[in-house]
Amino acid sequence: MKLFRIPLWFWLLFIVAGLGYAFHPYVLEQLNHMEQKRLLAQPAPVVSQMPQRLDFVQQMTDLSYLASDELAGRGTGQQGGAKAQQWLVTEFTQIGLVAAGTEGYLQPYQPTSGKAQLMQGAANVLGLIEGSDPSLPMLVLTAHYDHLGLHQGKIYFGADDNASGVAALLAMARYFKQHPPRHTLLFAALDNEETGMWGARMLFEQELLTPQRVKLNINMDMLSHDTNKQLIAVGSYHYPELEKPLQQLQQQSSVRLLLGYDRPTWLVGTHQDWTFSSDHREFHKRAVPFVYFGVPDHADYHQPTDTVENIDQEFYREVSETVLDAVLLFDAG
Repeated sequence: MKLFRIPLWFWLLFIVAGLGYAFHPYVLEQLNHMEQKRLLAQPAPVVSQMPQRLDFVQQMTDLSYLASDELAGRGTGQQGGAKAQQWLVTEFTQIGLVAAGTEGYLQPYQPTSGKAQLMQGAANVLGLIEGSDPSLPMLVLTAHYDHLGLHQGKIYFGADDNASGVAALLAMARYFKQHPPRHTLLFAALDNEETGMWGARMLFEQELLTPQRVKLNINMDMLSHDTNKQLIAVGSYHYPELEKPLQQLQQQSSVRLLLGYDRPTWLVGTHQDWTFSSDHREFHKRAVPFVYFGVPDHADYHQPTDTVENIDQEFYREVSETVLDAVLLFDAG
């Protein structure tokens, strides 16, 4: 009787695979540490204080209203979310933005799958400032206004996530209304980010935007919690042409701008990758360059404690002015 012999190469492959499996967690953790070192090796701020160009008093008033009991967490399909929509329409009107939705400033839509499919009343709020050079592609500034709303009898206020981004969006709209840009700017207050980025997706699916018309998406999502005075700028790994202006931005900012949170697992191990974590995802899926500005996760993230009282106002002001500088840099380029 002839015995079946397993080839030597098979045993070698089996051993290598076993060793790889055994050491995989260690390798991932070492890659994580290397990525942390890379981030912290980036230049520290050289500016001590940001200029005051945005109306920060009005900005804080807007943030406080968005994160108030009256709007009850701005849940999509909830009464607070509907109130937030109408309030944003009023603000866009008063600022004097050009209506850019399908029904005035509003772009109503119905999600077609997942839990969001059951939600009624979803809508983006969209307004334009026309640029001085109509031949240039537009810059799209996004911030989602929805949050978790009322859940199991508790209000999830969403002051940082993302009343902070929406209030900054409004402040920039007021600024650019007084200081006209070269590129057309689309100010997009988006719905349904928390339930699948449907608002951003519907910009393209309803053809309000085409990738060819957009130079860059600047997405603002969580700007107001001071976590070691760090602001993450996501996107330059995927779009290396953004690295130089973002490095220039660091030289103009009093907060520490970290370029990262956009690199794949084989480079960073267990370190977070935010490439698909907010509304910029839908732009990236269509090969539209993006920069996502946000702070690291914190204890109040997706908790009822994400309230106005728990944000750092001076840090938030510095971050908002930094993002304004980013828009100015990309508009000039």
